[in-house]
Amino acid sequence: MHRWRVGQVDIVRIEDEDFALPSPRPVPPWAVPDLAPTRDQVGVAFSAFALADADRRLVVDPWLANDFPRSAADADARVERLLADLDAAGFPADSVDTVVNTHFDGVGWNTRPSPGSPDGWTATFPHARYLYPRAELEAWRDGRHPTGDSGFGPLERQGQLEAVDPPQSLTPDIRLVDAPGHADGHLAVRVESGGSLAVIPGHLFLTPFQVADPTEAADVDPTVATRTRRSLLDDLADHDGLLLTNLLGGPGGGVVRRQGSAYALRT
Repeated sequence: MHRWRVGQVDIVRIEDEDFALPSPRPVPPWAVPDLAPTRDQVGVAFSAFALADADRRLVVDPWLANDFPRSAADADARVERLLADLDAAGFPADSVDTVVNTHFDGVGWNTRPSPGSPDGWTATFPHARYLYPRAELEAWRDGRHPTGDSGFGPLERQGQLEAVDPPQSLTPDIRLVDAPGHADGHLAVRVESGGSLAVIPGHLFLTPFQVADPTEAADVDPTVATRTRRSLLDDLADHDGLLLTNLLGGPGGGVVRRQGSAYALRT
């Protein structure tokens, strides 16, 4: 678990798994050891962000890209452990009013096992509205999204899915902004409070290499994604802002700094 305070907004990152993979090239020196254990390894973490702004409780990208084993015997135990960590951080599942998904990338742990439900799954956050980019949600509803059903049926049946069009304010200090390129309609969460700034960019940043060099692409539209990454990094560097990612290892983010024409994170 890692925690930041951005003005009046409390931000917590809850990691499910945090591990390292061999790197095909040396990791940027600034990433070692906080974001990567060595220059020969890339740190990876599956995580969810929780944000508290006054009495509002929000969760962003709940352990996306970590869907499996969805049907295994340990699925219930896994989600119980994750929710216990959220609870300990001050975010009981019943208190969460909004879940933001920056894009479709599997169902993650937006849903949890429920033996009494029609297909055995139900919303992990029972009182929350689940927000998705309009283009991706409408494509999924029309059967045009490559993700297919992937477990979103319970959220649709329970009336919890909502399409959003950025920019959109969620609280006085938290808003959704357009962050295109990685996926159609991809969103980012922008927190501005008390003169401080943080951005949760979804999956625009998958490795430290994409921070050091925004042209490093693994996206639906690499050209647009490169432009989006560079714009975000410039904005954060200009304002001593935090870049808080879902998939980088360790704390997963830090304050953006320029290094000549490149960028770095200070954790």
